[in-house]
Amino acid sequence: MKISEKNLLVLASAGSGKTFRLSDRIIRLMASGAEPEKIVALTFTRKAAGEFADAILRKLAGAAKDPGKAAELEAGFGMSEVDFPELLEKVTRKLPRLTLGTMDSFFAKVVRGFQYELGVTGGRFELLEGEVAEALKEELLEGLLEGGAHGHDEEEFAEIFRRATQGSEGAQVLEALRGFIGGWHGVYVSPRKRQWGPTGLAGVEVSEWEKRKAGLAAAVRRDVPGIVLTDKRQQKAIEAMIDALERHTVGSGSLDKASSLLEKVMEAAVDGSGALELAFYKPFAITGMAAEALREMVNLAARCEFAAALSRTRGVEGVIAGYDGLVERELRRKGKLGFDDVKRLMGRWMGDEDARLRREAVDFRLDSNYGHWLLDEFQDTSRDEWNALLPLVEEGLTNDESTVFIVGDKKQAIYAWRGGEVGLFDEITKTYGGGLEVATMAESWRSCPEVLEPVNRVFGDKATMAELFGAVAARWDWEKHVSAKPLRSPGKAGHAKIEVMDKDDKPERLIALLKDLGVGRKRISCGVLVQTNDKVKACADGLREAGFQVVEEGAREPGKDHPVGVMVVQLLRWLADPADRFAERTVMMSPLKAALDTRFGGAWQAAWEGLGGRVSEVGFAGMIAELIEPMQDGWKKFGRRRAEVLLEALGDLDQRGVVTAREAADAIARLKISQSPGVAAVQVMTVHKSKGLGFDVVVVPDLPADKIPNFKHYHTVIGEEWVCMPPARWARALIPELCEAESRWAAQQTYESFCKLYVAMTRSKRGLYMFLDTPSKSAEEGKASLPNWLMTSLGLDGGENTVFETGDPRWADALEEIAAAVDTKSSTIGRGARQT
Repeated sequence: MKISEKNLLVLASAGSGKTFRLSDRIIRLMASGAEPEKIVALTFTRKAAGEFADAILRKLAGAAKDPGKAAELEAGFGMSEVDFPELLEKVTRKLPRLTLGTMDSFFAKVVRGFQYELGVTGGRFELLEGEVAEALKEELLEGLLEGGAHGHDEEEFAEIFRRATQGSEGAQVLEALRGFIGGWHGVYVSPRKRQWGPTGLAGVEVSEWEKRKAGLAAAVRRDVPGIVLTDKRQQKAIEAMIDALERHTVGSGSLDKASSLLEKVMEAAVDGSGALELAFYKPFAITGMAAEALREMVNLAARCEFAAALSRTRGVEGVIAGYDGLVERELRRKGKLGFDDVKRLMGRWMGDEDARLRREAVDFRLDSNYGHWLLDEFQDTSRDEWNALLPLVEEGLTNDESTVFIVGDKKQAIYAWRGGEVGLFDEITKTYGGGLEVATMAESWRSCPEVLEPVNRVFGDKATMAELFGAVAARWDWEKHVSAKPLRSPGKAGHAKIEVMDKDDKPERLIALLKDLGVGRKRISCGVLVQTNDKVKACADGLREAGFQVVEEGAREPGKDHPVGVMVVQLLRWLADPADRFAERTVMMSPLKAALDTRFGGAWQAAWEGLGGRVSEVGFAGMIAELIEPMQDGWKKFGRRRAEVLLEALGDLDQRGVVTAREAADAIARLKISQSPGVAAVQVMTVHKSKGLGFDVVVVPDLPADKIPNFKHYHTVIGEEWVCMPPARWARALIPELCEAESRWAAQQTYESFCKLYVAMTRSKRGLYMFLDTPSKSAEEGKASLPNWLMTSLGLDGGENTVFETGDPRWADALEEIAAAVDTKSSTIGRGARQT
């Protein structure tokens, strides 16, 4: 089977039709003789995989019925006389054998078929996902806290962690532990093995600071009188600086907010020798022995802080190793693997000769089954995923009878935080060179010209990007975006407006904008994109209060996100453990107290026994329904809906048979629900959740004004061969190896910020609206932030120029109105209760 562009890498910009291109590629392969079962198309979500299948069947059905569509497809393929009815019949018959799915599901399928060859021998392979995986991990974490550790480090850590969180609610302790383990475990199991806090890397022992600081301070003081000062305030500042250094103890944080003179000394001390040239009120220099002693003193302080951070990192490694050992004993050795375990298992061949030989045997059989590889959203592919796929894709690249098609967009690489490596694009083009053709797609089939105008002005402004963000701007590859011809007609015109306003005015402005556009009255889709899940909930609730029908993309947690859910969860926890004081206090402060007092006379033991008795008679759903039924008249519609969801979930638990109060509480606390958008709905979501979606109207109301990169998120220093916890920033600035690692991290964070803004601005079809905060009087001029970038590129200043606008503000007036719907759905609060 021959096909032009045998191996192709496509850089597809937002809205350029990559699903269209990918489905065309699959049809073209089959029209050229490829059997459907030989084709593997992998993406990251089931939704995207479903879109591939829909597009293939829709195109084939159209071409089979309409000669004009058939001719159009043939022309696009450079082919003739394709029998589309026969191809449609063949694809329909063999569709279950056509691999259109997620990478995770493909890897799981391979492990399921070759578990023993891949080294999973302790039990039958079981894929852990969803709630099952979360529940098992939680059990392991609880076991770690309750004494399930097997080593000294684990036991010591568990005891320290218990003491540190004493008095906190049990769920809060678990959440803190989950965050700690989650933040470090991925580094521990990374395919790139690094030393954790290697001894000797700092070049000093932590104790050297206390041994030497007094002598170095004395040396500085001894030679200070010989320094020529240019301002009388300099003498006092030098004395205060030396005192601060001498008082400093490693790990105390006392220099985190150093005096301005000490900061300048630290900056100057980075240079290896000579005088310390400073500007403090007026320029002057610390020279001679004083300069040498002071330089040695600040560098020693930094190195000792580094040594302390390395020591802490070794302790963390012991804890994480213990947790991983627990996972190995209780899960992996028994054949119970999560998706991440499966990926790492598939990629183990890179570092283990025995695993490589086993993998070769598996690949030999897979190569005979598959011959055509299509990889979607390549910018989100992790190193683990690429290592797992590499032998198979490499065979496709080099085998004359196989093909490879890779599509992605470096400008949409917003998942580096979960492992996505945008650098893989450059890696594969460098490795496979002429064996891989490269094409670009910059024509948008989503956005009208009015929306693309600010997109092009902002992301094509390389000068402003370089001025604000430095060398990272050079990594940004930009090709001017243009709207496809059908979107350039007058009937498809739109509007873009970027406004600078007071922060407090944003909620009211958002509501006014949506009402003015007719969102909820007209056939218009609307996405409101915010930065965090907390803001999703706050924004959605505010829009509901204003009368909009709102759904939230992704999962909402009814046991946590509304007072009704919190009240129910804590009641169940109190029933599970009457000694749980946090749960008891929460119930006592809730409306449930009045209901319990009415039924049980304020006697908590009677309440506990009475509620337990009702559970045995009517189930958890029935018991809760009885308690909250009298309260519902005072609840808003959203609160009643939340209660219905909780009762339905409890009813499902009751149907399973014997369930304890602890199991019911945990199930409701973990419960997640998704909402499907309606025609008249506003969808509120994070920018990350919006990727791959498009809306008639997009509003971005809260672009973060933080300086980029934001070092609040800098939790791990990754060197070439080592890893450690970050010491104080002032110390990192004095140590070259830490500076180098920090620069790499900062460049990645900055680039990802570019990508996140690009994703937000390219979701809109016809209306793009963004709200920027009015800069404060003390705002840093030239600050490397997203609002400063937009304001500079669009000619805004927060003073006289507060609005950038293009297109027709009344573009939505001609859109069709939606007929009013009658809500006939019952809101009876007891639905889901077990009947007796």
